[in-house]
Amino acid sequence: MLRAMLRSPLFPIILLIFITSTLIVSLTITQTLLVKLFSWVPFILALVWTILIKLHNNKYPKDKIKLAGLIPYEFREMDEGQQWVTYKACRNVYIYYSLAIPVAAFICFIFSKNIFVPLLSIGALGVGQYIVYWMTTFRLLNRT
Repeated sequence: MLRAMLRSPLFPIILLIFITSTLIVSLTITQTLLVKLFSWVPFILALVWTILIKLHNNKYPKDKIKLAGLIPYEFREMDEGQQWVTYKACRNVYIYYSLAIPVAAFICFIFSKNIFVPLLSIGALGVGQYIVYWMTTFRLLNRT
């Protein structure tokens, strides 16, 4: 279960949502105690993630996950089939960004008076990227 949890897309999505929401909360709320408490959530999540990776690496020394690797786990390609799935998923993410970035820029331009819109747009783009990538991956791998 630990291996599946560490390799799922949920942690990056949750961390992105918490960072975006922390920025939004810090801009709206003037109560410093709540802002300080809320801003520690991403750091606590990162610490828990680091501990879980260390536990995984001790339990599975032949299948280690790099803690500070520059290449995401999604690109760990063992054979040509996985390379093809990664290629198709990255292609769909590129198509998603070619459509979503102009829409996000237009929305930011229209609502330029509101400071939350750029933060929400960046958060939505990031979550959308993970959703497109993993939906494509699951669709291609579960096709029979």
